Amino acid sequence: MQLRPVDDANPVQRALRSVVASRPGAWVSKRVLHRLDLLAHRLAPGRTLPSQWLAAVPVGMLTTTGARSGQPRTVPLMLAPLDDGWGVIASRYGSATPPAWYFNLRAHPQASLEVDGVVHRVRAEQVQGPDKERVREAALEYYRGYTAYEERAGGRDLGFFVLHPERD
Repeated sequence: MQLRPVDDANPVQRALRSVVASRPGAWVSKRVLHRLDLLAHRLAPGRTLPSQWLAAVPVGMLTTTGARSGQPRTVPLMLAPLDDGWGVIASRYGSATPPAWYFNLRAHPQASLEVDGVVHRVRAEQVQGPDKERVREAALEYYRGYTAYEERAGGRDLGFFVLHPERD
């Protein structure tokens, strides 16, 4: 799957990214898109996820350990490719509360991330300051909707993480 930064995306991909960033699009996406990605991953593991295919954005399957349950939890997330791993933003489409995986990573920073069919063991680091801005800028290369999410979140710190690959 060829990922396309915002300026290289075709008109359909740009339109889809705009729809998802809108308030109604985020409402639908929050309830449908991740379920579609999870179903596709179950049916055809290691294949390109629907959201990645449709919008040509980097998406991976993050498996965390539940903060309260201790059980594995897998979610599709948009990734911001970095030189030292992947950035992720706990925006939850601009909701006032963070997603469950945010609390899971804070409680248990060891996780796994499947990207293009390859599973990586990662260690999550919540970042602030220059590293937070680095993750934000990398994410905006693919999806400018994060600016709308920041506005809708009502001042909530969205929660920026770098997922560092662990060495064997």
